Amino acid sequence: MASSWTLSVEELMVRQPLTVMPQTTACQAITLMARQRVGAVLVVEGERLLGIFTERDVLRFLAESADRSWLDRPVHELMTANPFTLPPRATWEQARSLMETVHVRHVPVVDDGRLVGLVTARDLLDSYMEYLNRQVELRTRELREANRRLEERDQEMRLHMTVAGRIQSRLLPELPPEFPDVQFAFHYAPVDPLGGDYYNFATANDRYVGVLIADATGHSIPAAMVAIMAHTAFLSSARLANQPAALLAHMNRYLHGLTDEHFVTAFYGVVDRVGGEFVFANAGHPKPWLYRASTRDCVVLEGHGLMLGVTAAASYGEHRVPLEAGDRILLVTDGVTETRNERGELFGAERVEETLRQTAGTSPRNVVQTLADRLHEFRGSLPQSDDVTIVVAAWH
Repeated sequence: MASSWTLSVEELMVRQPLTVMPQTTACQAITLMARQRVGAVLVVEGERLLGIFTERDVLRFLAESADRSWLDRPVHELMTANPFTLPPRATWEQARSLMETVHVRHVPVVDDGRLVGLVTARDLLDSYMEYLNRQVELRTRELREANRRLEERDQEMRLHMTVAGRIQSRLLPELPPEFPDVQFAFHYAPVDPLGGDYYNFATANDRYVGVLIADATGHSIPAAMVAIMAHTAFLSSARLANQPAALLAHMNRYLHGLTDEHFVTAFYGVVDRVGGEFVFANAGHPKPWLYRASTRDCVVLEGHGLMLGVTAAASYGEHRVPLEAGDRILLVTDGVTETRNERGELFGAERVEETLRQTAGTSPRNVVQTLADRLHEFRGSLPQSDDVTIVVAAWH
């Protein structure tokens, strides 16, 4: 269908893209991008294009630079110089093929050395959807038959997604590992048959037991594919099961370059049953809570790190906390704290902490089920909008 489409880049492009001078600082450029809600600025001198500075560059410098001095550097020192460009007469298919081949989302449009616009992946997607809508309008006489075929195809796709969801669920543990001094419970509820959340356990030996919780950006099939990649990356890291920071770094290197524009947040922690402590590392995931039975208080387990898959050079810090009898560790994906009710309110961290305090003296299964029930009650008549995963570890 798209091969016969002759829409040109000139008809799709943004004719007045956001531009900056070469001496503009990176901080100023990022501020402009945030204000205009765009993912890139073009660095120009007159009408001549010098380079492009994108949100991906920002993520790269955040990951690779220990300080933030690069924010004060002129953008021409940080930009991608001599970027790939397209002429205004290029077709939609040529633009799509270029973006897919060189893995970019923003391509300047240049005519005889003069910058005339910018085309983005979103422009291509939006225009393609408009094209599909026009095709439907032009074929109104075939609508009834087309609807019948679409319904059959939709039913088939739903069946395929359901089957795929069942297959994906087999990658997740059916039951948590059991030890006399540490118990686990979990709740997993994807919003679609295929989910982007992932959790797993690692028991390399009797002393250490590890728990992973992860969340791929996006929803449905793309997120599910990334979650499956995360599963493979986790299994390939088995020899590092007792080293949280090293395990996340290994998973990150595995996923880098495979997930396209999707990334993975992850938290991995290890219970040392002999040493009586919890060792953990965080890769951009919501911070878990530790309930202290001795003080009846909740402590946020602080830890920072870049999401998995952004850059192969990312490294992760490792943290340790002692465990005492009765302590509980609660891990969630952002589908928990970001659940909204009919008034638009977030469930938030405070309600999670309140639930943990009220149920901490009960079984891990009850903690998990109570939190899941309260999420459902809080949401009311609204449908679930994101995958929800809850994992609880109880130390005896």
